[in-house]
Amino acid sequence: MGLQQYFDNKRIKKMMKLADKIVIQHKQVGNIEDSAFVTHTQQFRERLENGENEEQVQVEAFALAREAAKRVLGLEAYPVQLVGGLILSEGNVAEMKTGEGKTLVSLFAIYFEALNGLKVHLVTANDYLAERDKSVIGPVLEFLGLTVGLNVSGLSSEEKKAIYKKDVIYSTASELGFDYLRDNMVKNKFEQVQSGLDYVLIDEADSILIDEARTPLIISGQKKEDLGLYKQAKMIVSLLKDDEYEYNIESNSVWLTEAGMEKAQNFWKIDDLYSLESQNYLRATNLMLRAYFTMTKDKDYVVSNGEVVLVDQNTGRIMDGRRFSEGLHQAIEAKESVEIKDETMTLATVTIQNYFRMYKKIAGMTGTAKTEEEELQKIYNLDVLVVPTHRPIARIDDNDEIYLDKEEKAKAIIREIKERNEKGQPILVGTSSIEDNEWLSGLFTKNGIKHEVLNAKNHEREAEIISNAGQKGAVTIATNMAGRGTDIKLGDDVKELGGLAVIGTEKHESRRVDNQLKGRSGRQGDPGYSKFILSLEDDLIKRFNGQKIKDLAVKLKFPKEEPIKDRMVAKAISSAQKRMEGSNFDIRKNLLEYDEVMDLQRKFIYNERTNLMGIVETDEFTEKMIEEFICEEVRKRYDDGEPEEIMNWIVNELIGAVEKNLINLDTVEDVEESVVKVALTRYRKNRETIGNDIINQIEKAIFMDLLDQFWVRHLDQLVQLKEGIHLRAYAQTNPLIEYQREAASMFQDILAELRHYYCMNVLHFDISNIAKG
Repeated sequence: MGLQQYFDNKRIKKMMKLADKIVIQHKQVGNIEDSAFVTHTQQFRERLENGENEEQVQVEAFALAREAAKRVLGLEAYPVQLVGGLILSEGNVAEMKTGEGKTLVSLFAIYFEALNGLKVHLVTANDYLAERDKSVIGPVLEFLGLTVGLNVSGLSSEEKKAIYKKDVIYSTASELGFDYLRDNMVKNKFEQVQSGLDYVLIDEADSILIDEARTPLIISGQKKEDLGLYKQAKMIVSLLKDDEYEYNIESNSVWLTEAGMEKAQNFWKIDDLYSLESQNYLRATNLMLRAYFTMTKDKDYVVSNGEVVLVDQNTGRIMDGRRFSEGLHQAIEAKESVEIKDETMTLATVTIQNYFRMYKKIAGMTGTAKTEEEELQKIYNLDVLVVPTHRPIARIDDNDEIYLDKEEKAKAIIREIKERNEKGQPILVGTSSIEDNEWLSGLFTKNGIKHEVLNAKNHEREAEIISNAGQKGAVTIATNMAGRGTDIKLGDDVKELGGLAVIGTEKHESRRVDNQLKGRSGRQGDPGYSKFILSLEDDLIKRFNGQKIKDLAVKLKFPKEEPIKDRMVAKAISSAQKRMEGSNFDIRKNLLEYDEVMDLQRKFIYNERTNLMGIVETDEFTEKMIEEFICEEVRKRYDDGEPEEIMNWIVNELIGAVEKNLINLDTVEDVEESVVKVALTRYRKNRETIGNDIINQIEKAIFMDLLDQFWVRHLDQLVQLKEGIHLRAYAQTNPLIEYQREAASMFQDILAELRHYYCMNVLHFDISNIAKG
């Protein structure tokens, strides 16, 4: 046992003792009237506010919540479910096996954190699960006297505001993130809806905090560009020969060889593809290369109703409203010969990682997270604690079967399915892509195996398909989503047949996702079975020395039709998964490191906007900015300029006509002091003439408009900087350090430019027009 495991066990034992106390306490609340639950909730709040012993209140509160669930739902939480609630309330990730009742466990943490005066956000993977979980736990929370809301897209700001006032909100991660971004794009404080990033509890935490972390949330506006370049780039890329490009299967990256560059230069009729003037051609060519060689239809995206729609690689679900950024989506649209829509310009963006790190306290639930504990600790400061199962797991996890090629693998899958299907055992077949999903469906149809197919193309029937997957004789082919969040309950007489059989047909890049698939079977001590049937031609194995392993297997004369029984081969597959996990962690970590630069800048800008929206009188804010601006401009010119030139600049550019005797040009400090004095005197006089209320509104509007314009422009510049920064590696410099340095310099430039334009607007504002009006 490792040291970490030892400490984890100690923590679980302590919580088990606390759970026993809760069970004893529960006996004392069994006779209270229904109407008294709300009174008890209020008393708990007051006791916590008064600093009473938190553990004692927690024991009593959990006991009351347990009784409430019993009365409202007819469910009495097991001691291990109380342990799960304690883990979540402590701010950890609770790993709970499928069917162990995560939804009920969430009740205890939600209730106790709300008692502590925190706004509680319960995050689910999609709107369906948010609505379902709210409909289950919401009535219990309301019975206890808490208010509960459901946050979905398409609501008005007034409806959103009302929801965010509730004690507990059920929502998806993206909807919460977009609300945050939209709140920082409005012009008035009363238009903001989100309140209290206090406590967030994330269901399927690994999926949201890890898998979705690679795709930032983006609010976009249209950016005009020559879309014809993509169609032209398609022509050249579709004509490339094998020696004119190189594709690295391991890193999934592609680039032109010298012969390819020469062909591209001839096509575009340019001398140097890498010259500054040719950047548009280089960009279009590279994007089209990526579209053709690194993005696969029915795996990375689907074409639906003439549109390219993203598919979440880890769940197989459609990602509504999301588009690949930085021109890649347009390149794929050209590749698939559908309408190419204008590229978008980022107006606001945040990563899932940085959004959730803004909460005061974060916790999560999932069936699989222990393999990703290092990442969860490093990025979110979260420990993963494994909750003991209520009943021992009875599922049999068989050894992998590995075949030489895909053809033999297909035969083995058909044999396995037919044998189990003939006796009526329900089977869930897991695939890693829509393409494989449909390939298997075709095979099953050809072999007379009646089945259901679940993938991103029919995801609207997900709950229905999954709810029937445990019935006698059912065969279900599913992408990795496998109805995640919905239990597969066994039909009549299925336990006697061995329970649900899970057959995996390809290893995922993460062992965690394979464990999720296995975990669909064997819920709450039910019998079950799992096995993976693979081939050396599978994508993951091909990416990591698949051909060498295959050559070795052929050399050792393994029979083609039999599974390869060699520990080295199994070890190679496990090693490939670990390498991919490490590679994907590096990608997410790299994304975060780059985004942290923007995150600091974003928080500064959003803070400035929020502060300004909260100011009633803008005179102090503006006077301070005028003083800083004038001093900065004077110092820039004083050492190099003649007194007459400085005076001309003051009169003609800076503040307008002024009596010469009011400006002292002796020293730089004298110039600063005298110019500031004249500028502020005029500014104050203008305020008196027009009236504070009007000037306050005008100044807020000017500053906010300029701030938003400069921030959007800066975001676009950061995207372009990031696109090209990796070329710096060729100059023996660290691209990240270069990006941090240049991004910081660019940010200081936009702040200086913002100050310049704002102050010049204020100093030269034509007050006479307003005065006449």
